[in-house]
Amino acid sequence: MEDTTSSTGYHRPRRPASDTIAYLRGLPLDIDTAHQEVSRFLSSSSKVTRKDIQNNEQDNNNNEDDDDEDDNVDDDFPQSLAAAFSALDEVKSEIASLAGDEYGSQSIEILTRIAAPYSEIASRILLNACKGYYLHLTTHRYGSHVLQTILQLSMVSIAAGAGAGAAADKNDLALHEEAPPSLKEEDENNMSLPSLYELIIGVVDELSPHITELAVHLCGSHVVRTLLCVLGGVTLESSRHDTSNSNNKKQFDMGGTIRGRLKPKKKKKKKKPSSSDDSSSSSASTPQAGTMTIVYQTNSRIEPNKFQPTLESLSQALLGERSAEPGELQQHACHASAGPLLIVLIRVLTYSTDLARNEFLKLSSSKSKTKQPLEETAKINANSSIADFRLGIPKSEPRYNEGSLADNAVKQILCWQEGNDASGDQQHAHDVIYGLSGEPRGSHVLETIMRLCPDEFYESLLKYGNFLSAQAMQDYVDHNVSNFVVQTMLSTVRNKDQAELVLKTVEKIISTGLTIDSTKKRQGILWRATELAAKYRIEQDGILKSIRLGFLAINNSVIAPVDATNNEIDDNNDNDNSEGGKKKKKRKKASAVDFKDCIPMLIGLKRNPVDDQRITLDVAGCRSVHHMLRFSPRLCEDVLEGIIKGMSVEDLISITKDGLGSRCIMDGILDGPVKTPIFANATNDLREKLAGHWSSLATDRVGHHTVKKLFKSLPRIDDKAKLVEELLEGGNRLRGNTMGRSVIEACAVDVYDENRKEWRHKVGRMLSSTEESFLAEVTHDRSTTKAAATTTEGEETITTVATAATKTKAKRKRRRKRATDDTDLDNDSESRKSQKSSSSSGITMESIMDVMNVGNN
Repeated sequence: MEDTTSSTGYHRPRRPASDTIAYLRGLPLDIDTAHQEVSRFLSSSSKVTRKDIQNNEQDNNNNEDDDDEDDNVDDDFPQSLAAAFSALDEVKSEIASLAGDEYGSQSIEILTRIAAPYSEIASRILLNACKGYYLHLTTHRYGSHVLQTILQLSMVSIAAGAGAGAAADKNDLALHEEAPPSLKEEDENNMSLPSLYELIIGVVDELSPHITELAVHLCGSHVVRTLLCVLGGVTLESSRHDTSNSNNKKQFDMGGTIRGRLKPKKKKKKKKPSSSDDSSSSSASTPQAGTMTIVYQTNSRIEPNKFQPTLESLSQALLGERSAEPGELQQHACHASAGPLLIVLIRVLTYSTDLARNEFLKLSSSKSKTKQPLEETAKINANSSIADFRLGIPKSEPRYNEGSLADNAVKQILCWQEGNDASGDQQHAHDVIYGLSGEPRGSHVLETIMRLCPDEFYESLLKYGNFLSAQAMQDYVDHNVSNFVVQTMLSTVRNKDQAELVLKTVEKIISTGLTIDSTKKRQGILWRATELAAKYRIEQDGILKSIRLGFLAINNSVIAPVDATNNEIDDNNDNDNSEGGKKKKKRKKASAVDFKDCIPMLIGLKRNPVDDQRITLDVAGCRSVHHMLRFSPRLCEDVLEGIIKGMSVEDLISITKDGLGSRCIMDGILDGPVKTPIFANATNDLREKLAGHWSSLATDRVGHHTVKKLFKSLPRIDDKAKLVEELLEGGNRLRGNTMGRSVIEACAVDVYDENRKEWRHKVGRMLSSTEESFLAEVTHDRSTTKAAATTTEGEETITTVATAATKTKAKRKRRRKRATDDTDLDNDSESRKSQKSSSSSGITMESIMDVMNVGNN
């Protein structure tokens, strides 16, 4: 293939032949169909292999019958894969030329997505065909997509994970006896085709001299990202969670997809309105590099440890020489292309360590040992990931260690001076942190550092970033970009002491109303603050008080400074009727605001004027309410009243049918401490308020989850029976769809219809089966407060004191003895027996049954 040399010094391939493009576009190849064919072939081959093993262990008479059965197995080689192998052999000398064409690049990507995952030979042919043209393709509009796809798919072997059978090579279906012979000839002539390791190293060697220019190049930076992931043995996925049953989209969501959404061409006459500073803008649908999911390559063709020296040298080339003063590297951190590249570099260096990889393998092995089937486990994991996504719970990530490659990269980006972490002063770190927080790309880099840095370095970030100063915090929150850094800081606090200091600072901002007013678009600060207070169980009263003051400031149109001593707002309207002619300031009291009236405003339910059934909720507000329901139960009474009594029946039904509302509001009530009197009464009030609507909710795609949780959370069997009676009236409607049938099974509606006495016994057994988890929950709640729980049954009163749960047997015995001594001596022998069989925390069985109100009903 002839080529030319450009003015920049790199080789360019010639233009592709039109006949070759027509030939490739005429191939009837579909990626999903091809993967389905290969999947069926691999499964049938593995079945035949297992059959052969069993036949060798059986008698000869049985072997003849089994051979007849094997003949019926459809083990033909996949036609799409065979066509892809043949086409690849035909155009292997023109791949670099085709990669620079709009239609040719699409055809090469299709061949790569079909052939590369199942054949190492095909991957080597694709990479070798681009040899010498890597730099040109990296900076090309279409060629960069092709090179990304080839690099990423060439390292993972799907055939090795699925098992290709005894007749084929374990990692390469091109060596199968029924595969086209063209690629087999390439394997026999090993001298002309370099190994996969040599080809990857060749890509690095060709791109390394130009790495600084590629870092700021729109197309080149994406190729370097992919190359870093290949060297680190990881894959960068743009999907937040797997929403499709097809594994093809998850495994092959690479190449061009990572670059973002395809933007439609703008019409010259119509101009789109300028984008606002809304946190929930359209760009949120395409996650940035700091929040993309990193997945380890479990079936890699090359051990990632072999690339560790290459990864280190490439990272040093990207970072450049270390400088004590801010310079080009800090500018790159704020660049639209180099900034995400630095994020990927830090994450890859963190994930590629042996410690992080071993933790991942332990976690995956523990999940694989579950007794549930693989499909059921995958379904549960998908549902849990969606539920966590609705609450804004990020996935846990490993953290790098001091002195590692990631640590050196972070300190070089922040101009961190060694030896001045604790006692000395950082000369430029404060300015760099403050500057990065105000840049759209630099803020993402800083947030990534907060998520991945060790605890000791995080403490220094809070110090030199001045995040614990009220004035600096006000500046951060006021800024349209740096307020997102504050949200990340609140979600990554490492210990209780840090949380207390941070919350005391944030409370002053909340009390001004800035984080509550929807027009300011700072509700994320309130969401993360309530989440932090619920997590460490601190400053909960202060958060609620500051929210009252914030609503008071909004109603009075006052955004005033806050008195640091008593957390009250200074009114700008001064009175001059004090002695000596001095002006006396009014104080806005938090008690002037009823908190239950604030809850509907935080939820922010709005109905569509066209379709009344469609609603819009405030995401940050709903998440804030959810975390408020995780506060101490005594603080949740106003929140529960604001939801159940402060909202209409129609609004509650709409919230129950909405994915976000159901997860944040309804699950916040029903997944809480429902055995406590406050939540128990609220659960029953919710059942009574929505009476007559539970049958329709039981058949809803989202609402049926709330119905099942309500049945489980109701404290009394009589209340459960009332719910089941209503469901029984709509029995035909419930049996009409899958959701309704699942509710019938979960609530034992059929058993209730046949024999109500048997239903009570069954529900009683269901309650006793959850007794241990209930004891653990009560023990955890009461160990922190050490509150006395008093229950009454008939004429007798039993008082039990729940003390802190300990890990030693001696303390457990002492607490059990103390709880027994406090018990009334007039109890009968059956009551004493139930006390002895209670948990180690000293909670009696009779007190539990009395709280649940299931005894002798």
